[in-house]
Amino acid sequence: MSDQDVSRRNFMTKTIVAVVGFIGAAVAIPLTGFGILPVLKRRAPAWSDAGGLSDLAADEPQERRFLETVKQGWEETKRERTVWLVKKQDGTVRAYSPSCPHLGCGYRWFPSEQKFKCPCHASVFDINGKVLAGPAPRPLDTLDVRVDGEKVYVKFEIFQVGTATKTVA
Repeated sequence: MSDQDVSRRNFMTKTIVAVVGFIGAAVAIPLTGFGILPVLKRRAPAWSDAGGLSDLAADEPQERRFLETVKQGWEETKRERTVWLVKKQDGTVRAYSPSCPHLGCGYRWFPSEQKFKCPCHASVFDINGKVLAGPAPRPLDTLDVRVDGEKVYVKFEIFQVGTATKTVA
């Protein structure tokens, strides 16, 4: 064999490898983006039906459970969520996240004392979410609320705990 044959063979081999590599990359990059990007993309929370407005009495916080539709990539699931709803005398509704901003424990409303209390670390909040006692670094986290006729809709979000500012986790 001459040097010319070997050189031609090497050239053809390298050319075929380069073309196959280019075609492979041209197919793999869009497929990878198509499969991975929806999973990594952060979606804005959707409005969830948190029940009827007529069931809420003024200045009597009520714990509401509802199903939230969560989209993760291509999968759509329903998760049970909880919020505290407070209807004011003027008819407006406020929603609070169910987690204490101190360390994320669940708190309860005590009607006899007119206070929210966290059993874990003794944080106490008034009906407006203001910290009255305990180690909580900020007031109760409020959620977006929309009243449409007799229905109450909430945008459920989870917030970082232990910080002085309300930040979505």
